[in-house]
Amino acid sequence: MTLRPKSFLKYLLSVLLTVVLLYFAFRNTDLEKLAIAIREANYWWMLAMFGTMMASHIFRAWRWRYLLDPIKPGTSFRNLFSGVMVGYFINNVLPRAGELVRPYSIGKLESLPKSAALGTIVVERIMDAVSFLILVMIIPLVYNGPLVEAFPWLQRAGVIISLGTFGFLLVAVVLMIRRDWTDVLLRVVTGFVSPSLARRIDGVVHSFLDGFLFIKRPGNFLAILILSILVWFLYVVMTYLAFFGFGLEGQLGFGAAVVVLAISSIGVAIPTPGATGGYHWFASQTLVRLFHVSNEVALSYATVTHAVGFIGVTIVGLYYFFHDNIKITDAMDKPKEEEG
Repeated sequence: MTLRPKSFLKYLLSVLLTVVLLYFAFRNTDLEKLAIAIREANYWWMLAMFGTMMASHIFRAWRWRYLLDPIKPGTSFRNLFSGVMVGYFINNVLPRAGELVRPYSIGKLESLPKSAALGTIVVERIMDAVSFLILVMIIPLVYNGPLVEAFPWLQRAGVIISLGTFGFLLVAVVLMIRRDWTDVLLRVVTGFVSPSLARRIDGVVHSFLDGFLFIKRPGNFLAILILSILVWFLYVVMTYLAFFGFGLEGQLGFGAAVVVLAISSIGVAIPTPGATGGYHWFASQTLVRLFHVSNEVALSYATVTHAVGFIGVTIVGLYYFFHDNIKITDAMDKPKEEEG
């Protein structure tokens, strides 16, 4: 795939950001002690962690089926899981590009509009943001240490994410329900473009809003809520299981896993390939600052858990990528075309 100049610049900035974050994560680290901690880790627990991670991806694919149900009932679970894994694999290479490849993938495999599928991806991201906010609110219930002193910006970040998430969700839901209001806004926005482009924009916007139609189906909404809880519960279990791999289970309990997951999720949200750098810094600093784990053990935890997820997801995603003949150029270079 040939990157356009603008895409190349974004990718270069992402790589530079990765290098900077890795520098801050690993500076002042005794590399010899780090290597020993990595070598002495119990990788059977890492295997259990990876199995839990894959289970969470299965539930995520299952949840996606309910999101897509109003658009196309009975989508293949196999194709949904393929789309999830291909999306994660692409994010390991091109940050955030997986969010565009996922709707293209399911659109290709299930013959449905890519814009509508993209709408469901946006809904997923909103759900993830809400789940993160819930984790942040749970932290005071499971941890009474110097959280604000260690991460003074956490509360402010929570407020900003809350306002942005719920504001966007409110606007999207209103426009989904009141399509007449959407049409009025579209006529204003597209009044300065050609009729053909206006029709294309109109179709894309309405297809995108179709991604929120699940809200009109209470049964689907309940299933989506339950599956969302299961996805994030498995994330906590995954984080907790990894403690055993580094002999931290006596020092850190299930509540600590909630804290580590919540704060490391901020690092995962930073647009670097596969969350590299961001996850390392946030996860290790949480263990060091809040739970007094040694820097080398904390970094070995972050390094190994990241590597297990990165390598495992890449292998599974690559399989579906080639088996389903997914074309990144089609997903990235023709974002406005509809396959359905």
